[in-house]
Amino acid sequence: MVKIIILSFITIASLFANDLVVVGENPMVKLTKVKQTKSVYLGSYLAQGHLPANASFRIDAPLEGIVEKLYANIYDKVKKGTVLAVIKSPKILELEAEYINLLIEEEYNQNELKRLKPLYEAAVVAKKQYLMAQNISKKYQTQLKFYRNLLLEWGLCENQINTVTKTKKAITEIKIYAPISGKVADLNINPKMYLQRGEHMMSVVDATKTHLEISLPINLAKELKVGAKLYIEEQAVEVESIAAKIDPKTQTIAVHLLSKKEMFVLPQEKKNIKLFWPREAYEIPASSIVDFNEHTSVFVKVKNGYKLVQVTVLSRDISNVYVIAKELDNNSQLAASGAIALKGALEAQGND
Repeated sequence: MVKIIILSFITIASLFANDLVVVGENPMVKLTKVKQTKSVYLGSYLAQGHLPANASFRIDAPLEGIVEKLYANIYDKVKKGTVLAVIKSPKILELEAEYINLLIEEEYNQNELKRLKPLYEAAVVAKKQYLMAQNISKKYQTQLKFYRNLLLEWGLCENQINTVTKTKKAITEIKIYAPISGKVADLNINPKMYLQRGEHMMSVVDATKTHLEISLPINLAKELKVGAKLYIEEQAVEVESIAAKIDPKTQTIAVHLLSKKEMFVLPQEKKNIKLFWPREAYEIPASSIVDFNEHTSVFVKVKNGYKLVQVTVLSRDISNVYVIAKELDNNSQLAASGAIALKGALEAQGND
């Protein structure tokens, strides 16, 4: 009897301008008006603290040598530019001495060339003597280039070599500076310890730049854009980045959230958060939702019946669903009950 009543009030679904409409009235369908909201509770998610690459620096020995001084302690707070350690390298000092000797000899030879050139042009000295001085100069230039490359290979930077070249004084120690402000996360050296080049010394981490990584449902993540503003409780956060791939196991997309204030989690820390999105959406009864042709939809009351409208679900709770759709407005009325019967009418039409 129930099926007969339903079919007597619902005529065959009709197609109007590509819209699916169940034509007619159904006394079993109860309508409800959508409720607009300006903030959507997206749900509770397990978030994990994630440290961006530019907030963690690994410091390795730039050259072979001895830890002459160590100023850093494990978990110390340090400011960018603070001296953390001093390294002395016997090998660097040896190479610098050779380099400086070559600089002095080349300088003397250049002065000799300047002296010989006018004498050579005036035929006072032999051509052979002048050319010999030129060849010696070329030899020194080649050797200087070789030692410069050696110093670079052993850990001196261009600016340091330029300083040695200008002053002709050896750099007796290499200072290791904090590359960023933060905390010394690990410390693997001791005073008077001998280091090989590339050996790990310490790491500095700026935990204040920790951001959150959460996994959101695909349909929700697709609605978010980089820069979108969300809230965790009362704290404003910004969508920093959205993963390009879907997790095949959970069918979710990773989203990174960044706060302008210091985050309340540490790197790798896991914490449950309640996420809110300050945007306009519509709160509707969960009973209004139907799945039709693999799309989440609702039936909206129109003049000639009930129109099927696709919606995007932002979040759900026990009794309500928060959705967005271009075809919904504040005056929209939905089928709150009887939506399954309306769906059956559409499916019956498709089978005819």
